[in-house]
Amino acid sequence: MKTLKWLMVGAITLSLTACASYYPVAVDVKPTVDASGGVYRGQAISLTSQDNRNNDYIIQIEQNNKAPVVVGASNNLKIQMEQALAQGFSDQGAVIEQGANTQIQLEIQEVLARVIRGHISYDVVQKLRMQLVLKRDGRTFTKQYRRSAQAEFPGRLHPELDKVSAAIDEQLTLMVKDMLADRDIQQFIGAQ
Repeated sequence: MKTLKWLMVGAITLSLTACASYYPVAVDVKPTVDASGGVYRGQAISLTSQDNRNNDYIIQIEQNNKAPVVVGASNNLKIQMEQALAQGFSDQGAVIEQGANTQIQLEIQEVLARVIRGHISYDVVQKLRMQLVLKRDGRTFTKQYRRSAQAEFPGRLHPELDKVSAAIDEQLTLMVKDMLADRDIQQFIGAQ
């Protein structure tokens, strides 16, 4: 009787992990930078980042009557966003310098793509929330950024995670673009 019980537990565990094992544990995400030059004239800024998300996954796959499957980022999202911002500020003419008088901190608060299974397709609902905190000479300026998007992709069996990660990349890229184009940020940095 004990052997049968252990066999049943093993079979149930194997069937649950078989569903989850179809998906990778992590996907690669990488925002790109498209910043125009000539915004700054050599102003020095320091740039740091924090990942304040409640969860470390970026994709949550939801299917009827099944536990959600979560997928993380294979590369460090915080470092990817910090590098993209640093590249953008440099392209705009700022000088990234540790210990600079103007300090910028990127805080990642939410990056999540919910993949919701339909009958012949699946919806990808994305939410991104970040903020920049700028400090100089005892002054602090905080700016919140939010992006949301929804897309529908065809697929009968399993969502194609390369399309989902490409959609996340697009939103991360747009988030970086929003930050770099923000006139309030440009004014704070430029008023040195």
